[in-house]
Amino acid sequence: MDTTITAVAVADGHSGLPSEWQAILAMCSPPGGLAVAEIAARMRMRLTPMTLLLGELAERGLIEHRPPLEGAETTNVHLLMRIRDNLAWI
Repeated sequence: MDTTITAVAVADGHSGLPSEWQAILAMCSPPGGLAVAEIAARMRMRLTPMTLLLGELAERGLIEHRPPLEGAETTNVHLLMRIRDNLAWI
């Protein structure tokens, strides 16, 4: 469940939505996002009901999801070395 969820709209603009939906939109506000498992943990829900709830939000266009990164996207050694070198320079 490494899919990252980001709210499309600001949670404050949806006062008519259920409180659970508003809480998720507030947690996942841009530019960041949260993993599905992290959202479920913060809401104290199991993953299966959370995925159904997120599916409903996605169908309504309230959230976007990004699938997990591929292995090649997470292990860019040259990028990590540049970051390390720049941090050492600071």
